[in-house]
Amino acid sequence: MADLSTSLQAAPLAAEAPEWVHLMPSGAISGRDGRSYTVSNPDALVAAFHARGVDLPIDYEHQSETHKETRVGPVPVAGWIKDMKARADGIWGRVEWTAAARDLISQKAYRYLSPVMMHRKDDKEVLRLKGAGLVHHPNLTLTALASQEDTMDDTRPFMHKIAKRLGLADGASEDEIMQTLEDALGKTPDPEKYVPIAAMQSLMDDRAQTATAMSESRALAKVEDALEKGHITPGMKDWATSLCRQNEASFDAFLERSGKVFSKLLEPTHTTAHPPSVQTSTARAESEMAVSICRQLGLEETALNS
Repeated sequence: MADLSTSLQAAPLAAEAPEWVHLMPSGAISGRDGRSYTVSNPDALVAAFHARGVDLPIDYEHQSETHKETRVGPVPVAGWIKDMKARADGIWGRVEWTAAARDLISQKAYRYLSPVMMHRKDDKEVLRLKGAGLVHHPNLTLTALASQEDTMDDTRPFMHKIAKRLGLADGASEDEIMQTLEDALGKTPDPEKYVPIAAMQSLMDDRAQTATAMSESRALAKVEDALEKGHITPGMKDWATSLCRQNEASFDAFLERSGKVFSKLLEPTHTTAHPPSVQTSTARAESEMAVSICRQLGLEETALNS
């Protein structure tokens, strides 16, 4: 027989809707309205939920449980119970809330939750949970929603995230998740997508050595060019090479500022390798004397050349 039992929270909701909620206590249950129920085997209720394999709805004010004749418009859900777990204090459910429900809960427009259950008439033993509803008037006293997320030590939220990353269905079991994870870890990587670390390190080392060799060659070439053009002297070559290796831009700036200040030192002092001959010197001296005599006699400078 179906029974609608308003229940839950004696404390305000948390700022955000919790993922895990306390649906039912275990043992003897007494409501504020005087009704009583019994949950003697929480594990059996959880097993029944998993056996059915259907998410349970959480609606507003138990509208889905009212007679169709009294309903007005559609009956929206606030969330879906995706998983259940039996603990020492009763039955917990993992809920995926709708965006609208999250907003209402964060604004404290709804503060309490009430489960819907099937029970026997005689001893009120709860046989199955059918869902729950957000309500304004609680009947049973359960763990406050404000602290439910913190008190739930189940690993399902974490495993659920792993299942999503592995591309598994939402209802994948823990064994299925772990097996898929082990297969993924033991699988040989696709060589078109992944490169071994050793190969990548070797490639990086080769590139670094190549870059160093190119830098060294360029530095030596620039220093030799600066030496030939008179920017530096042979004695400055080692210093210039060291500077160019360490900071090529600084070496270029030095060349630009200094100019070819030492270029004159590299020019030859005369056009031939031999000193002027004695004969040439004598002829020049005689010519100069003839010009001097012509000037004193008032003759043209070339008069004595004939």
